[in-house]
Amino acid sequence: MWRWIRQQLGFDPPHQSDTRTIYVANRFPQNGLYTPQKFIDNRIISSKYTVWNFVPKNLFEQFRRVANFYFLIIFLVQLMIDTPTSPVTSGLPLFFVITVTAIKQGYEDWLRHNSDNEVNGAPVYVVRSGGLVKTRSKNIRVGDIVRIAKDEIFPADLVLLSSDRLDGSCHVTTASLDGETNLKVCLHMFEYCSW
Repeated sequence: MWRWIRQQLGFDPPHQSDTRTIYVANRFPQNGLYTPQKFIDNRIISSKYTVWNFVPKNLFEQFRRVANFYFLIIFLVQLMIDTPTSPVTSGLPLFFVITVTAIKQGYEDWLRHNSDNEVNGAPVYVVRSGGLVKTRSKNIRVGDIVRIAKDEIFPADLVLLSSDRLDGSCHVTTASLDGETNLKVCLHMFEYCSW
């Protein structure tokens, strides 16, 4: 990170090793000089929890809230010190609120897992070995050429190479990114469309 900050401030020139080469359609050079590069996969994960971290992560998030933490401290104080009120008066509502919130957040996260599985399993056509191959969107790799038909969802960040329209344009809606439902136009091939 310090190297990046120094480069941004102009103290160190950028190193050539920070560049990377992407081979279109994953046709790698055959001369043996190619070093495989590590790219992240195309899976979408919007869920917060797994089976293993649900309880500790959920309890941590719930006790970060001031009200829940306050009632936890009151409950612990009532357990340690002889008070005129029962610890049940603060412990039972706290337990109820935490349980209901955990069930709600668990259900919402389960819905996110289902949505992620649906998006990751969507069929797409990718050019591999000189022909179109049907695969899942989570299996798209950097450098793949993807065929997108009319009214299909883009399964990844893509560069428009061509369009079936005469002027080479395409209309894109970015409702899943920014909530805007109006169409944006990309006019030229290899144009970076800023939405």
